[in-house]
Amino acid sequence: MKKKFFIILFSILFCSNLTYAADEKPGRFFEDQPDVNDDFQIHFNYLLASDSEDREMDINGKMEKILLEINEVMLKATAENKKSDGVARKYKFDYRADGKLDITFIRMDMKHKELHKWANNDIIPFLNKVKGQKNIKKIYYNFADFGNVDGGEAGVGYGTTYLKNTSNGSFERKLLVSLHELLHTQGMGYECVPGVKNAHYSSDKPGYMLDSGRKIGPVYAHTKEGCPQMMDSVYLTPTRNDPYDPYVLTCLLDLGKYNHPKLLKKLDKIKKKADKKIKGNLKFGTSCRYRDHSPKGYYIWGVEDNIAAR
Repeated sequence: MKKKFFIILFSILFCSNLTYAADEKPGRFFEDQPDVNDDFQIHFNYLLASDSEDREMDINGKMEKILLEINEVMLKATAENKKSDGVARKYKFDYRADGKLDITFIRMDMKHKELHKWANNDIIPFLNKVKGQKNIKKIYYNFADFGNVDGGEAGVGYGTTYLKNTSNGSFERKLLVSLHELLHTQGMGYECVPGVKNAHYSSDKPGYMLDSGRKIGPVYAHTKEGCPQMMDSVYLTPTRNDPYDPYVLTCLLDLGKYNHPKLLKKLDKIKKKADKKIKGNLKFGTSCRYRDHSPKGYYIWGVEDNIAAR
């Protein structure tokens, strides 16, 4: 019996070491590299399940090509938005000291078939608790090289594009899905934005959230007083005066200067349920992906107290 146990243990350790050795390739990084500044920024991961094929998208230039095009689209779409200030803006990406995009290779400890139906439910805790990706001044965004029920899914703090989803077969679809989900990492759409319900436009007008075209609508700029507009996000550059941090608004429930009645009404509902189980649909826009849904109240990883009871 003991001999069988040690054979199994040796096989597990030996196979895991083989897998890890196979993942080690020139130009690949397994950890977030030292930052060149302490500004807000978006960090990217090339993420695999334990049994996923490594297509080397972090080192063969394929991820980089999509990411660089994302910011080209952002520059054009933001400059052309009719209600904006006319300034072309792009995302603040995480770069290494050598000037290259900082992309981390992540292999999870679960097989693809073992992942939750909505894989982010397993991916995000793994990144936060195992890989230490929990800097609240960063958005952690994954290019996951496997399929899922959605082409992508994101909230404040974390997001994912599922490269092998059936809808993501082309370069353009991978690009548009990633553009759309990155809007959600900014908290968009907050429900006070004109035309938005459940973090999306209630109409199907193409391109308004960069999902079916390369245009961005009122989520970026609008005239509703007391309502966040993405143009003011800390993750965009050039950064405007008095920008908002989506983590502060969505995760800490600190609205600050934003006093739109729809936001205040939702905040009041959350606070009234401070000692109860707070459902995930009680939110201003997209979800806080630091949220711990286990206890009653409103808790997020890294903060000890019940935020709804503050």
